[in-house]
Amino acid sequence: MNKDRLDEWRIEFHKALGNPVRLQIVDFLADGEQCQCEIFPRFGLAQSTVSAYLTKMVKAGVLNYRKDGTRKLYSIASPDIKSVIDNIKRIAKKRS
Repeated sequence: MNKDRLDEWRIEFHKALGNPVRLQIVDFLADGEQCQCEIFPRFGLAQSTVSAYLTKMVKAGVLNYRKDGTRKLYSIASPDIKSVIDNIKRIAKKRS
């Protein structure tokens, strides 16, 4: 990946996490894969809003999803992504 594409990906990654609800969704998925049917009601927002958030995070490489019949199951994209998110949370706790 050339530098410009790398920078683009980094910007999209950070944008994807630049919303409190999207951060809460990632925290919810930290314990493992969840069906969208469990994610939607948890946040008290319209299904279309949560779906848009999930799509944005998948496109940014934060989340993965797989289909299981009619269900969509979401998870954090990789252990490296989870580690980055955990490190950011640890830094935030130190600052508070």
